[in-house]
Order: sequence, then C-alpha cells, then structure tokens
Amino acid sequence: MPAGVFRRQLKHRPNRKTNPRANRPQPTTPIGIVSATKNVAVLTVVFNQPVTLKGIPAYTTNLAGINPISAVLTNPTTLTVTFSATIATATTLNIPYEEKAIRNSSGGFVQDSTFPVT
Repeated sequence: MPAGVFRRQLKHRPNRKTNPRANRPQPTTPIGIVSATKNVAVLTVVFNQPVTLKGIPAYTTNLAGINPISAVLTNPTTLTVTFSATIATATTLNIPYEEKAIRNSSGGFVQDSTFPVT
C-alpha cells in the first residue's frame, strides 16, 4: 500500500471565468438638454449639467445638407454650434447615439436623440 496520499492545500481564489468588474460597468449620468435656440446660423444648446467638448459634435437639424462647422462652450453648460448655412427654419435638433464630442464628468452622453429648436 502506498504511503499516504498527499493532497496539497487548495488556495481560495475567485473564479477566473467571471470578472465582476467587466460585468458591472461604471455607472454614468446621462446629459439632458434644457433648451435649444437658433439665431440665423448659430444654435445655442443649454445642458442640465457641466459638460466637456472635444471636437465638433455631429449634430444636425431637420434641414438637409446643413452641417456644423464649429462649436464652442461659452460656459460649462452652454454650447454654441455654428452651421454652414442658416437654420432659421429648423424645427428639430438631431443628436446621434452616443455622440463622443459632448461628455460629462462621469462619462455620460447626451440622452436625447431629437429636441425641438425654438
């Protein structure tokens, strides 16, 4: 008979197949739009919280062929977008899904996909 079977002590490790960090992404707060006003070729958008701007957002209106050419944050909650032509007859602002140019401190995106322009 063999001299006793030695069994090594098992270490208590978490299961490698489940990654709790990957299964629970960081919670983000969506950005809401308070108002959107137009003035000739300039659109002013006011958000409900401070945001950051990187580049020119791909916002469009219900008018075909008019694209944004520049964007500036005039204060932490107000964005001014200049379009390539007049938007005086525009009625809606179209926002692409998860547009990366506008983000908040927790990494959230603008939640609205369309917003009325006054």
